[in-house]
Amino acid sequence: MAQQAKFPPGPATNLLWSKEVDLRNDILGYFERSIRKYDGISRAMVGPYHYYNISNPDYIERVFLNPDIYVKGRDNKNLRFLLGNGLVTSEGTFWLKQRRLIQPLFHKQRLQGFVDKISQSTDKLLQSWANRNGQVMDMHTEMTGVTLDVVSQTLMSTEVKGDFKKLNDALYVVMEGMMTLVKLPQWLPTPRNVRMKKNRAVLDATIYKIINERRGNHQGYNDLLSMLMEVQDADTAERMTDQQLRDEVITIFLAGHETTANALSFALYLLAQYPEAKQKIADEVKQVIGNNAMTYENVMKLEYTTMVIKEAMRLYPPVWGITRDAAQEDVIGGYRIKKGDSIAVSPYAVHRHEKYWPEPLAFKPERFAPENLKNIHRYAWFPFGGGQRFCIGNNFAMMEMQIILAKLCTGYNFTIAPGFKLQLQPLVTLRPKNGVMLKVEKA
Repeated sequence: MAQQAKFPPGPATNLLWSKEVDLRNDILGYFERSIRKYDGISRAMVGPYHYYNISNPDYIERVFLNPDIYVKGRDNKNLRFLLGNGLVTSEGTFWLKQRRLIQPLFHKQRLQGFVDKISQSTDKLLQSWANRNGQVMDMHTEMTGVTLDVVSQTLMSTEVKGDFKKLNDALYVVMEGMMTLVKLPQWLPTPRNVRMKKNRAVLDATIYKIINERRGNHQGYNDLLSMLMEVQDADTAERMTDQQLRDEVITIFLAGHETTANALSFALYLLAQYPEAKQKIADEVKQVIGNNAMTYENVMKLEYTTMVIKEAMRLYPPVWGITRDAAQEDVIGGYRIKKGDSIAVSPYAVHRHEKYWPEPLAFKPERFAPENLKNIHRYAWFPFGGGQRFCIGNNFAMMEMQIILAKLCTGYNFTIAPGFKLQLQPLVTLRPKNGVMLKVEKA
């Protein structure tokens, strides 16, 4: 029985007060060291709570494939401050209903209609580079700009360029505030809480304004917002309220813009160090697409480009940590999981573990060649999560990154700016702390 199993090994001290562990400033390092010290599973106190750090892919699979045992918990409540009750944060029958409503929005037929919008947004970015040949640019700012344009066009058929800095700054302030280890109630008027609420209001005002304008405008739009407004529950014929629309829009907005911008920034950082890989992408694009327009079919044939994206997301997964709470007692790997305790899984740490990846720190896109995929455990590489909560927009995100990288690598070469050193910032997503400074030159 679960009660008879013993708890996993782990540090004796509370990690919040530990002198050896600096969770506030080096949480990624902690996860990396911990999964090497304790094989596959460990248990530690963080403040008043117990967390299990799980890194064995078989154990991770159990957590993801048993959603009745491992549920969204304490950390999810924190995320709801930003995302409301959207698809990432909702639970149970409401989540299932929303998932069924939203799933068709990301079917292949819908994605084909978005290829042109993504291409046009990327062409706008390239036009803005026309007179900047040879300059050093922050790729994170550039990729944030293009993915924001993509998500605003595909989600809301609107230009938010004027609001770009305002929206991006507001999102950053909220995400930074959410990452504090000691979380005080949101109703307390601390400077951090006041700042977060003020910036969430900026995001809300922008999204509600677009929703209200759309309600009064009966022009046909081929975008995700129109589709969200039109979908009906099969049983009740109900449509989404403005609050539900806001929550799903901001969820897609964050997932479809923030995470993709980060993944592209890290991919370009790696390609700047491996110019032969960048050239392989350019050669593949010329061979597969040539002078033809990009279509869903020919983009899907960009095999090497896809391998590069997957390897970049192995080394720098935008979702660096995933948590669940145990809703009931369980046993994993012979160890007891106590009801009410939390599970922490770090894609970042697992993706860099030599037990599952030979030469884990080396950039080798060939790991993801079709013939090698059978050697990769399903839960040794999981940047999009897993189980029934697997990212609904993964195909959209991959297609977006394929198109953007294909166009950038065909037109430009990238080198790391003198003196630049990448620093990571694990907020809600994994970000480059001081940007990604690259010299950009026409190919």
